[in-house]
Formats: sequence, structure tokens, C-alpha cells
Amino acid sequence: MSKGKERGCGSSTPTEDDAQHQKDAVQDKNTPPPNAQHSQGPAVSATAQVVASAGNEDSTADGKNGKNTRARRLSYVTGDQNGKPNMEPNATSSPTITVTQPDSQRGNTSTRARRLSYVTNDPNAPPGIMPTEGDFDADDAALSEVPTRMVMQKTMDADAAPPLRLQVACMSRAGKEPGFKKTNQDNVFAFEKYITEDQSLFGALDGHGPHGHLVSGYVKQHLPIILVNHLTNEHDVKQALSSGFMEVDKSLGNSRIDCEFSGSTAVVSYLKGRTLTTAWVGDSRGVIGRETTEGGLQALDLTNDHKPTNPEEKARILKTNGRVERLVDEMGQPMGPHRVWLQYAWIPGLAMSRALGDVLAHQVGVSSEPEHTVIELDPTHKFMILASDGVWEFISSKEAVEIVSSYDTVEESCRQLVDEAYQRWLTEEEGVVDDITAVVVRFVHD
Repeated sequence: MSKGKERGCGSSTPTEDDAQHQKDAVQDKNTPPPNAQHSQGPAVSATAQVVASAGNEDSTADGKNGKNTRARRLSYVTGDQNGKPNMEPNATSSPTITVTQPDSQRGNTSTRARRLSYVTNDPNAPPGIMPTEGDFDADDAALSEVPTRMVMQKTMDADAAPPLRLQVACMSRAGKEPGFKKTNQDNVFAFEKYITEDQSLFGALDGHGPHGHLVSGYVKQHLPIILVNHLTNEHDVKQALSSGFMEVDKSLGNSRIDCEFSGSTAVVSYLKGRTLTTAWVGDSRGVIGRETTEGGLQALDLTNDHKPTNPEEKARILKTNGRVERLVDEMGQPMGPHRVWLQYAWIPGLAMSRALGDVLAHQVGVSSEPEHTVIELDPTHKFMILASDGVWEFISSKEAVEIVSSYDTVEESCRQLVDEAYQRWLTEEEGVVDDITAVVVRFVHD
């Protein structure tokens, strides 16, 4: 554990080993972990885990041709009363990177890839979007291209600015702990087309605690689905996002996952037309790369980390009989960041003031209600980065913008950002690396 901070941030959805780990967690629900939270659970490969846009690949294969077809069904959500979205956890297959490119650059895989990134509640959605058997195989996992052409809604004003075209890539890489293989607790989703063709949804999740990988996997599976109804039925986008966060948090508390000492951050950006609304809890961060009048680029932070030392956050925690203090070592010396504790016990030790899950911490003022920012995108806004604190621990917002802007393709930009963060962890923490996750979205202004 480096600098006394919590390790990890949500991996993919639970594997079979994770399911057994979850079962054990339910049986041991009343056994608290050590003061400072850290990731545990089944061992996985420490190599880079690249996350597919909006869905995981299931390990089951078609009996006839050996091709994996179930993965596509897990990434399509419909409001059709005859359709039942499949939300059960599924195993993660080989690492993948998801890249969104313009129509002119995509190849023959674009039709298949479209099915990975479209979520709709339209009962009249064309049946051609639904996945068909035999349209996915292991070779597809290496690189998925998603078409970015968007069409204007029929209800839009003819004089309105055309919707943006997007290029999207996302990557999640497991951290490193000397002596054992670390479970990646980070997670990510990217819906380039969401509900309608002029809407998109992106998110980065950072799990923490013994079962943080299960929490972030749960949020990844359920939050985009929950938000469909809220964003469709509520006129206030910020309120709709808040309702979605609160609902998934309540659902977590009623799930089989032991959330007493485990939770997840979340930074979620919802794009409709050219209006970008970001909601977040915890210390995962969103940043915009904006062009200056001098022709350079500046970093525009979309979020502020939810630290328990922030005056308003601390006041809420103290009001509910919580404490905000640093952990004390055997010699009585403070170490690590300030954390949230019960009034008369050195638990749970959460290093943030807002999160999803974390049932015990919520009893002393930790909140699952997100904060928001809203920005109207114009041609000066070039790209957006959403990332877990594995990126931000040793890379500033300005440096991240410089790294992303240095590469021609969105895929390479995302990969280089994650790789640079990984190398800095190795250098600064002598072989210890946190889980690292990033989503890069380039805005193509026509």
C-alpha cells in the first residue's frame, strides 16, 4: 500500500472465481477488514486488461462453430416489453481495446462493433441492431471499431448545430503488488450511442476494499441500464444522473455483494448533442483538452476530488458523528491521507468523502450523491479524459492533456497515457502499481 492510500478500483464483472469469493464474502459479512482498505480476491493476470466498449465477453462458446455470441447480447439494452436485457455477471475473456473512428477509417468489422455500443429504450428499434449468432469470434477481441456517424433527431431544429462525431478508446490495466498477482478493481464503460443516436455515455470506475472489484463490476453492469429510464423520463439531466447514482447505490446495498467495507468511485459523462454533463463521486477525474487562443492546449477539470478534508465534506461527516483523521502507526505518528472513521473505532478508513457502496462509511456521512458540471462543447474542446486515480496519482491534468494530444490516433493516446502512468508508479513506489483505467473521447467538429 503506497502512501497509505487505498489500492485498486474495480475490474471487469465477476468471474467464476469472483462468484465464489462473493459467496464467501456474504458468509463473512460481519468480519471487518484491516483499517486501511486494500484489494483482495482471486488472482488474475497482471498484464494489461483492455475493456471492451459497454460490455464483457462471455467465456461460453457457440456449440456449432465455437464462436462467442453471448457477449453482444449483454451489451444491448432495450425497453421493448418483449425484450429482457441480460444483466447477469459474465466472465472476461482476452484483453481488448475499443476504438471509435470516423466512417471513412473503419473496416468490415464496423457492423459487428456497432452492437457493442448502442443502448436504447425505443420499442421500435430496428431488429438489425440485435446481435446474431456467429458474428463474434476471438479475433474480434484485439480491436473493435465503432462507427461514429450520428444523425440529427427528427425533432431537432434544422438550424441547430450538427451533432459531434466521436473517436473513443478505453483501457484498463491491473496494478502490481510484489509477491502476488493483483485483481484489477477498476472498470470502464463507453456507449458511443446511448438511448438515441445523438446521445453517448462514458464512465470510469475505481473499486476499493476487499470486494471492490465486485462493486465496480456491479455498477458497470447496472448503472447504464438504470440511467436509461431516468434520462428518458426526467427533464433535468443533473437530477436524472443523481437519481441513477442513488438508485444503483441502493441496489448495491440489497445485492449479495458485501459492501460493508467495499465500494467504488464513479465519474460518468453524458453527452447529448453538444451538451456534456458530468457526474462523479470519489476521486476519479474528468478533464477536457481545450485549445487556447494562442494555439496551445489547456486542461479544463470537469471534476474535483471528493476528499474528506474539503470543508463542506468534512462538516457533513462530523455532523453525522464521523471522524476525519490520518492513520496512526505504532509510534503514534500520522501516516497516509486523511480518512473517514467511526467516532470510537479505527474503521472503515475510507480516503474519500463520496462513493458508491461503503455501507459502514455511509453511516458517518459518506455520500453517494454526485456533484455535476455542465459544459457546452464548441470547436475549441478537442477531447475528454475520464480516468481512475491510478492515472492522476503521478500525472497532472495538464500532463495528461499533453500526452493525449501528442498522438494521432485515439487508441495510441489512451494506451500511452496508461503506460506512462504505470511507469511512474514503478518509479515512485518501488514496484507497487495501482490499477489504471482511462477513457479518451475525441470530439470531431464538422
